Amino acid sequence: MATKSAKPGLKPVAAPEPEAVAAPAKKKKPLLLIAVALLVLILGGGGAAWYFTHGSASDAAGAAKDAKAKEKPKVAKPPVFVNLEPFTVNLSGGDHFLQLGVVLQVTNDETAEAIKNHLPQIRNRLLLLLSSKLPAQLNSLEDKQKLADEILADTRQPLGEEEAKNVETVLFSSMVIQ
Repeated sequence: MATKSAKPGLKPVAAPEPEAVAAPAKKKKPLLLIAVALLVLILGGGGAAWYFTHGSASDAAGAAKDAKAKEKPKVAKPPVFVNLEPFTVNLSGGDHFLQLGVVLQVTNDETAEAIKNHLPQIRNRLLLLLSSKLPAQLNSLEDKQKLADEILADTRQPLGEEEAKNVETVLFSSMVIQ
């Protein structure tokens, strides 16, 4: 019988040697070292960024003060408005009259209540002020602003010192001169 012989030109394959198996593991070590080095750099950079943005331990007291200031921001209260009944007065010098709607802007409800308590005095002062004006004194924007300032001063007069400070602005809701 004929024995099988290897085909010409082909050599039998031998089992791999142990050194050949270990060689790919050595290629992974430099990649692992590079990955670890990158990880250390990234963590170090993140730590440095945190340190510089949050300050050092010696700045902890300043940071605590800043944190307390941020915790309690001053919340602006909405303004309180007090509508006065419209004024109708004869203007000085003749045939003209003025109809004026006035709104007072105040900082709190206590001041609004104080205005209501002194309303007869305030209305009297404003009626006397308005009736002393000439029609020509109410034409321009500057004249109207001056009138608002005078109304503000007359409104503050009967109020106490603290309440007078809380009357901020005079606003006109209507103004008719005939």
